[in-house]
Amino acid sequence: MTNMKKITFALAAITSSALLFSCNDKLNIAAPYKNITVVYALLNQADTAHYIRIQKAFMDENQSGIDMAKEADSSFYKDLSVSIKELNKAGQVLTTIPLSKVDLGLEGYPKEAGAFFNTPNFAYKFKKSLNQDNTYRLIIKNNNTGNVDSAETPIINTRDSAFFNVVEWRSGSSQRIAFPKTMTPEGKLLETNYSLNIPSNVGAAQLILRFRWMDSNTTAGTGVYKTADFTNFSQIKPLTPSTTSNQSYGVFTQNINLYDFIRSSLGANPGPNQYRYLLACDMILYAAGIEYKVYNDFNSYKGGLTADEIRPVYTNIKGTDVRGLFSTRTFVQKLSVPFSDDTKDSIQNYNPATKDLHIRFTP
Repeated sequence: MTNMKKITFALAAITSSALLFSCNDKLNIAAPYKNITVVYALLNQADTAHYIRIQKAFMDENQSGIDMAKEADSSFYKDLSVSIKELNKAGQVLTTIPLSKVDLGLEGYPKEAGAFFNTPNFAYKFKKSLNQDNTYRLIIKNNNTGNVDSAETPIINTRDSAFFNVVEWRSGSSQRIAFPKTMTPEGKLLETNYSLNIPSNVGAAQLILRFRWMDSNTTAGTGVYKTADFTNFSQIKPLTPSTTSNQSYGVFTQNINLYDFIRSSLGANPGPNQYRYLLACDMILYAAGIEYKVYNDFNSYKGGLTADEIRPVYTNIKGTDVRGLFSTRTFVQKLSVPFSDDTKDSIQNYNPATKDLHIRFTP
């Protein structure tokens, strides 16, 4: 069996793995040291500051990838010029914005502990209001090699809220989170459905129900606020990405899934004098660009005995030895949506999954 060399990618947001086997001692899967640029950014019109992650993926036949991962110099370029060009619909450059190199830890985004180094954690930053009528082009120049990489993305159009929302929100203050029963008298499982309006330039969307509650100990007089996100919705029909058209589609989940989720999130009965005050739900609708959708589809590719040994690698970054994603994202939300009275009654008193969990609704 050949001596396997480790290939380490320094950006956790973009990962892939392959396991290679051979009985030929002459096979060497690692070439001499070579830099591969890795780029990741999702521009959000709602953000006041925008960050571009630019790092190295590295491979070296003479060093351990684990050891290299501990050194910041193995993951960052020393001399890059990074800029954003804002283009109008005719492709004319309206402005050029130079990006500054910042430490994300100092920006309030510390890196989690792990095998890789924790600090510094560099990214490239610019502050500008994004115009959804324009396109944004990323330019990365390596001043040591002269290599130039680039990518473009539109911005998701959220100007008209009617084309980016949950239709059920339109009921205004009367809206309630309602899933009081799990099945009909005939034994058919009941579902909760939501209709989503999605604008153009969206490739992926996700609806989240964020349950909020407080664990309360009445003896100690203490309370701890907690949240859990329910995402187990199925699509009634697939979202069809379009650069020009808005669209509507629906998602659903069986009500029994919501009760099971509440039980698993809150945990077992906490004992005497301890209660869970289930406060309300936040409804959050996330959307990401078409390139994000394509990128995820490629990364979710699964091979098999009849498939190619190496899965495809997708990138929308143009240049030499560069991989990654430059796209757009956004979200809308409706906070503190109350539960319907019959849903409260079911959760607290009737549904077998939740009635013994010491759930209350009024602190």
